Amino acid sequence: MIRRTIRIWLVAGLLATILALPAGAATGVQLTPVGRVPFPQRAFVIDLPQQVGLGQLHVSVRENGELVRDPTVTPVGSSGLRFGAVLAVDASLSMKGEPFAAALAAAGAFLSHRAANEQVGLVAFNGGVKVLQPLTGDQAKLQRALATPTPLAYGTHIYDGLGRALQLLERAKISAGSIIVLSDGADVGSRSTLAKVIARANKDSVRIFSVGLRSKAFQPLPLARLGNETGGSFSQTATTSQLARIYAEISGRLASEYLLQYRSSAAPGTPVTVTAQLGSFGSGASQYTAPTPSGLKPFHRSLLSRFLLSPLSLVLLSLLAAGVAAWMLVALLAAAPKSDVVGRIGGFVGTAKAAAAVTELRKQRSRRGGDAGSGVLARLENDFEIGEISMSPAAFLAGSLGGAVLAAILLGAVAKPLFVLGFLVPVFSFAWVRRKVKKVRDTFADQLPETLQLLASALRSGHSLIGALSVVVESAPEPARREFQQIVTDDQIGIPIEDSVRRVAARMKSRDMVQVAVLAELQRTAGGNAADVLDTVVGTVRERAQVRRLARTLTVQGRMARVILSILPVVLALAMLLIEPVVTKPLFTSTIGQVALVFAAVMVVIGSFWIQKIVEIEV
Repeated sequence: MIRRTIRIWLVAGLLATILALPAGAATGVQLTPVGRVPFPQRAFVIDLPQQVGLGQLHVSVRENGELVRDPTVTPVGSSGLRFGAVLAVDASLSMKGEPFAAALAAAGAFLSHRAANEQVGLVAFNGGVKVLQPLTGDQAKLQRALATPTPLAYGTHIYDGLGRALQLLERAKISAGSIIVLSDGADVGSRSTLAKVIARANKDSVRIFSVGLRSKAFQPLPLARLGNETGGSFSQTATTSQLARIYAEISGRLASEYLLQYRSSAAPGTPVTVTAQLGSFGSGASQYTAPTPSGLKPFHRSLLSRFLLSPLSLVLLSLLAAGVAAWMLVALLAAAPKSDVVGRIGGFVGTAKAAAAVTELRKQRSRRGGDAGSGVLARLENDFEIGEISMSPAAFLAGSLGGAVLAAILLGAVAKPLFVLGFLVPVFSFAWVRRKVKKVRDTFADQLPETLQLLASALRSGHSLIGALSVVVESAPEPARREFQQIVTDDQIGIPIEDSVRRVAARMKSRDMVQVAVLAELQRTAGGNAADVLDTVVGTVRERAQVRRLARTLTVQGRMARVILSILPVVLALAMLLIEPVVTKPLFTSTIGQVALVFAAVMVVIGSFWIQKIVEIEV
């Protein structure tokens, strides 16, 4: 009985050894096709019987007997090819104790001999399959996965474990993949089959290196078929001490392989036999069927798509937007309503000479802002006249729009989403105009008490209201002098004084001047002592000025906070860019970072104007 058992073991071992011989062993060179290489490019992994230098390799490649031109051979590690291996370890109860510890130590030996850029994954199988670590090149992650292995359990799903390893290689887009599987028994309970695993491994050009640890339930033939029929190898041992050496040899073999690449001239759909002669190291052969084209036409972007994706489209579209905006400005300028005052004078004067004088008067009034009208340009021209801005409104609008387009182009060149910030240029331009106008109006409000006091003194000295206004014009500072001069000019062309005063009140946004308009209307219609009434108005104006100054004093902290909070994000961003350029780089290179920058800039602008609305108290 003992002799019969020994004979069975000897026959099984001999048969396993014969099956374990690779197809290219007779010639000394093994060619393994590489997946994920687009035809007509072809690539094969070369296994040599010993490690040699590139200078010793003289390669000659033939396809169906025809010599292939310019084949190249490079080490797999430096070829740029994604290559990796999955270690599949038996975690069944039969591996309890020293076998499983030796298996983990062997996996550690494999990791210590792997190439620097080789990716490795870990899978354990028993009654189920567990991925200990997906493919990665991080040595620390792999060591942590080995340090915390899965608990042992009943069952030996070898084929299911190999199927999961093949999935990991496919998901990681590995071009040259290998699987090293270790088991001490036979498959029990797998849903997959040996034939399916071998067929899928060959389809994906994945080699399986099977390692058998002999035990009572050990069956070498399936493991031998896995290694032989997939281009890998089969090794077996009866002692656990040999596992580390076997794994180290496999790892060294994978790390010292070469990549053969060339361009095939085979017609699609034809069977091809590849033979490679590598000098004195022998030759290897492989077969494949040239892929048939899918029939789809090559992808070419349309002319419109190429134009829209080019930088030229941004410039042309910006110029088009500027042209449309300029056309709208011209339309608004042509549609500006005529002044009511000019209409009355035009109805009074009927000759051509008088009409010319009316036209000149309209120009002067337009320059002074007396007839603001309701048009955008008319209101902007009125603000320019109040703020003493010498630029024309049309030039200002064109400059703001051009600056917005230019800023959008420049910011878009840095990062496409940042072009939105370019359109903040008109916002800041109009804010500058409003600030200039507000400064003039605040100065007029500060000058108004003394100016009205001067007007009251002139009325007491016997001057009429218009005469007193003339005295004020001679003595008042700017901008009060300019505004009261307009009242005197309006009176000379027949406009009632109260109407002119109300227009000045609207221009200067001064409620105190409205009281002066009421006083002027009462003086014209009912008479009375206008100087005493004006003294009362002056007292009210002085008290309001005091309250206004108090409000400015109490809100100075808010105004300073607005400036600090508006500038602080920009300063911090520049500081971070100088101190930690690596950390801040994603803000400018990634889409999410660029959108975040745009959102932050818009929020800062909105917050600045919001604080301004809070701290500006109208008195």
